[in-house]
Parts: sequence; structure tokens; C-alpha cells
Amino acid sequence: MYKDDFVRKKPSYVAGTAHLFIALCGLMLLTGCGGLFEKSVNEICAENPQMCDDLNPDGWCRAEKAKIIKHRFEHQETLTPRNTYDQLINFEHYKKCIEKASQIEHIKLREKEAGRIKGLLTAERELKRLSRNTCNSDSPYLLYYCASRFGNEDAMQKFLSFEQQGRLNSAELQIALASHQVKFDFHQALKTLHYALSLYTDDDDINTDVFSSFIGIYLKLGEVDKAYVWTKVAEAFEVDGLDAVQMEVMARQAGSNTDRLEDYADRIIDMLEDRQFNMAPL
Repeated sequence: MYKDDFVRKKPSYVAGTAHLFIALCGLMLLTGCGGLFEKSVNEICAENPQMCDDLNPDGWCRAEKAKIIKHRFEHQETLTPRNTYDQLINFEHYKKCIEKASQIEHIKLREKEAGRIKGLLTAERELKRLSRNTCNSDSPYLLYYCASRFGNEDAMQKFLSFEQQGRLNSAELQIALASHQVKFDFHQALKTLHYALSLYTDDDDINTDVFSSFIGIYLKLGEVDKAYVWTKVAEAFEVDGLDAVQMEVMARQAGSNTDRLEDYADRIIDMLEDRQFNMAPL
């Protein structure tokens, strides 16, 4: 093909691209815009300052703050019980972070301290507001929140009754169930946590607290090999607070074949990354 031939054909290519773009735009209108043009936190704050102004303005707790802002933006029209639960968890993580940051003094930049205190007060206010009616809810998410944060036994019994009804049908609810079971039955909790991991889909972020739960349970059971496997999984998912070196020392002292255990951990990691986990307890 000569250069002139390409030049002559180029307009039809451009037209085809334009038609494809228009078709995509039409599809986005039908499906709610998906995530192709998802707004950034900066864009949300510029257009909706009320969603951001009550949080700390500096760079601390950036990830935690971003989750709150995006959640506010995405659910400004309606707030379902599940969305309320998610935002409660977001504010808990934010409060933990901003409490630590607010203790850092700035001799020359006192306004940064004030901004962090403002964020802390916002977290406390929003946690109180969002949790106000959790104990009277019919949502398993909010009932579990009430039971676990306020020790409400009636809420816990109602939450547990949903298991018999088959209503604890998400990974987060199964993790919540396991956190209750672990108090009296380690092995049942392990089965529930495995089932929880099998429920994750491509759209879900895995709650990596599960890995720490596995490590803690297996150590209490004295099963160092299994604790080592889940430590390697947790490492791959960049879980904070791990003492991987100490775990390796323990595994070697127990005479474990760490190469074989790491191969096993790699299989688990691959399945989790593909959201195709289907293993029974080790």
C-alpha cells in the first residue's frame, strides 16, 4: 500500500473510531457510566466541597480519606444498610489513622494540627450518627455492627438467626460470622473463613484481615506449618504488622519444609488473585 492510499483511507478510519466512541458513550449512558470516566477525589472536592471540607486538608490518611469522599459521592442519593456499614468501616479506619496523625505537633504549622483535629471530630460525629439506629435494623450488616461494637446480645442473636435463613451470603457477612465463631470453635471458624474467601468476585477487594485471622487461629492450635502458609499469603497481599521473620524461624525450628509450604501458599495466592478460591481448610 502506498502512502497516498493510506492517506485516502484515513478519514474512514477516523470516522469508524468516532462511531465507536459514540457507541461507547451511548452504552455508558445506559449502564450508568461504569468507571471509564470515574471522578478523582480532587474533582469531587472541587465540585462538591461539602463532601471534603470536614476532613483533614493535608496529606495524612490520604487513602482512608479518599474512601470516605468517594463513598459520599457515589451514595449521595440513597444510603442502603450495606452502604451505611461500609461507611462506618471507612470512618473507623480514618479515625484510627487521624488520631495518630493529630498527635504529631507542628511548631510552625499549627493550622495542620487544627485540620487533623477537625477530621478526628468529624469521624467521631459520623460514627455516632451512622451507628445510631444499627441495633434496631433488620440488616445483618448493621446488626453485626451493633453487636460487635456495642455488645448488644439481642442484635447478635438476630444476626445469627440469619445464618439459618441463608441470608449471610457475602464474604463480609461470613467473616463477621467467623469472628463470632472463633470465640468457641476454632475449626468451625476456619471453615467459615474459607467459605468467605470463595465468595469474592472480580469486583471485590479482599478483606486481608482474614489472613491475620488464619495465622492467629493456627498458632493457637499449634499448627505452625499452616500459620506459615498464611503468613506467606499475607505477605503477598502486603498486610501490615506481620512478623514474617519470626514466623520463618518458628517454622524452621519445627522442622517444616518451607519450600513445600511456599509452593502451597503460591497456589492459594493465584486462586485469590483470580477470585477462584475453592480450598477446604488445610
